Amino acid sequence: AVVSTQSGHYGRGERGSRYAQIVLRPENLETTQGNGGRPVEMLTNYFELNIKNAQPFYQYHVTFEPAMDNIKLRKALVHNINILKNCHIFDGNLLYTPLKLTETEFHVVTRREENVRIGLVLTQEVAQGSDQFIQVANIIMNEIASRHMGLERIKRDYFNPTKSITIPQHKIELYPGYEFSIRRYTYGVLLGLDIKHKIIRTDTALEFMNSIMQRSRGAQSEITKELVGSIVMTKYNNKTYRVDDVDFGTKPSDEVELKSGRISYIDYYKKNYEIIIKDSNQPLLIHRSKTKIQGNTVERQIHLVPEVCYMTGLTDNMRSDYRIMQDLAQYTRQDPDKRHKALIGFKESIDESTEAVNLLTSWGLEMSPGILDVTGRQQPPEQILIKNGGTFPCDARKESFDNITRKNFVISSAEIRDNFTVVCTSKDIAAANTFLETVAKVGPACGIEIRGGNVLEIRSDRAEDYITAIRNNETNPKIVVCLVPNNKKDRYDAIKKHCCIDQPLPSQVLVTKNLNPKKAMSVVTKVVMQMNAKLGGELWSVHIPMKKVMYVGIDTYHDSGSQRSVGGFVASMNDLCTRYFSKTTWQPSKQELISQLEVCMTDALKQYHEKNGAYPDRVIVFRDGVGDGQLLAVKEQELRDMKTALSRLPKMPELVFVVVTKRIQQRFFLKAGSRLTNPGPGTIVDTKVTRDELFDFFLVPQSVGQGTVTPTHYNVLEFQTTLKPDHLQKIAYKLCHIYFNWTGTIRVPAVCQYAHKLAFLVGQSLHRDPSPQLANLLYYL
Repeated sequence: AVVSTQSGHYGRGERGSRYAQIVLRPENLETTQGNGGRPVEMLTNYFELNIKNAQPFYQYHVTFEPAMDNIKLRKALVHNINILKNCHIFDGNLLYTPLKLTETEFHVVTRREENVRIGLVLTQEVAQGSDQFIQVANIIMNEIASRHMGLERIKRDYFNPTKSITIPQHKIELYPGYEFSIRRYTYGVLLGLDIKHKIIRTDTALEFMNSIMQRSRGAQSEITKELVGSIVMTKYNNKTYRVDDVDFGTKPSDEVELKSGRISYIDYYKKNYEIIIKDSNQPLLIHRSKTKIQGNTVERQIHLVPEVCYMTGLTDNMRSDYRIMQDLAQYTRQDPDKRHKALIGFKESIDESTEAVNLLTSWGLEMSPGILDVTGRQQPPEQILIKNGGTFPCDARKESFDNITRKNFVISSAEIRDNFTVVCTSKDIAAANTFLETVAKVGPACGIEIRGGNVLEIRSDRAEDYITAIRNNETNPKIVVCLVPNNKKDRYDAIKKHCCIDQPLPSQVLVTKNLNPKKAMSVVTKVVMQMNAKLGGELWSVHIPMKKVMYVGIDTYHDSGSQRSVGGFVASMNDLCTRYFSKTTWQPSKQELISQLEVCMTDALKQYHEKNGAYPDRVIVFRDGVGDGQLLAVKEQELRDMKTALSRLPKMPELVFVVVTKRIQQRFFLKAGSRLTNPGPGTIVDTKVTRDELFDFFLVPQSVGQGTVTPTHYNVLEFQTTLKPDHLQKIAYKLCHIYFNWTGTIRVPAVCQYAHKLAFLVGQSLHRDPSPQLANLLYYL
């Protein structure tokens, strides 16, 4: 990588510690723990970090005379101070050591024989267990991983390239590794550890670009579209970079201005890395990074040569390839026993390194020999509510109800009858007839009033032909089904844009290959259920004792090719949680916070009152898509906006606001004799690995057929209600059952998933607000 330009100051300010404990727990809570369910004994992927022997350590501000701008040189000089050699942490400005130094001035000599005076000024004593203590403990573990365990740091995680796993048939290489962090939890200071795999493709960015040029006429625009937003890795230094642009006007034979003078990219790689660049005419990739120099944020533009950049991660085509995902899963989806073995292996690797043990001991730290025990509670299986007040049992092991489609189960039918149209090319007339025949079988069997339908034949599979047919259709259908030959995104986007904006009409797009004899019955059953749901029909529900509650789901979607992000807002309109109101809002690109929530909430409350003759007594909000670093901002902005909207009602409803997070480090392993297995669906953990400054809990909502199940984290920011924590935990689990696209539980409450589907459709395909005429329908399913 060659840094070629610097531009722009973004102002001053210091970055806060990611380990700082911000108190977000609602006030006046007697307890944050529930008590319902059957106790289950488990292990979790945490080691206790014993800090009883840890003495307070000391923070020194370090000065250099003459001044030194090079941080690497600063660190090297401080490392040469004998008394500090094996017992200090230095970030270039601040030094931490368990030693209280009597001598605070040192003189060292650089390789160029320059005399440098190093001054140390004691600024504070760092208390055991404080935020800074936790920060330093993390730095110590990073040192152990990189220096004493032979792991390479890639972003925030550590991997072992020497033990890489090659899957040659898919041109994929896997680096095994770990993700870890030390934090304070309810139980004490814990080291959280999880198994990670870095996916490196064996094709370079240049090979990827050449493959695009071979299949595409407008090569440059296609290359930019495919590469921007992707992550590439340079193996010569094991660094990853996000591709922000492709510079077709610069090539490796061009020269760049460095501090040492002008040099071509080809000569730079040869001189610094002994790499011979073969293609001297390839365009260069651009990565833009922001760094701080003397308190100012400066943007740096880094040029990368595609020939030495390896693609990482999976493309959409790779993800949809069953064989690739199956071969990857053999290594990445480890069951609880294998995962436990790998966690203990991490601890054993530390124990086998005398230097690592000595480093921990010198700071008074000690890891527990095994991972932490934790007691959870498993909720009983739910009963699914179906037609005429009947119930259908969930499979207690998988918490699924796939067999429900064999019954006449639908709570209410949208009465589609023959008022729908199938649009297809002449090649797919046979597939359209198969679809209509299957619809007539499966629809009435499920309790959905649908039959007949008419077919519109079009000349070609161009998007314009589908749209023209829909626009000129004189039968005025309730819903249109488009049979398409493949998953071409441009055509899908055009159809959805027309049906959601220009001519508001629920629509279904179906790839004809899915109508083969083996899959037709199953596929059409799901399609008919979707059609019913999109037109306001109610499929199933669960028993929720509380009435007059409005459940709200919020999520955001970031389109890498767009300058904006879209927020999806979905609110339930009835006690069964089968009818919904939706709205979208826009904000600047990559911004998670939604600025128009006051308007969204006001409109949802108005709709609720129109449909029920009264406002809700309670509003329970589930907010997805928020990182830890944004929790305070969410509480101060989004929660404030919602309270403002609610305060205008004649009576302020009770309010619960919960942040839902799916991508988390925590894993739980159920003790089953001598083995470890996955905890069952409905397992709740609200002790030990929760945090004192939060009201949070973990819920395992579903089972997995392979690997280790990932729980979902719930962080309650507002709890102005007469409900108990136990009630909220049960509600969260119940709502995971009523997502109409899946006959089973999903990872988040259904309103969250609906908000995600809405934001994804609008951000990925529409790029504009959908028609308000569709706001009361689940058209985005």
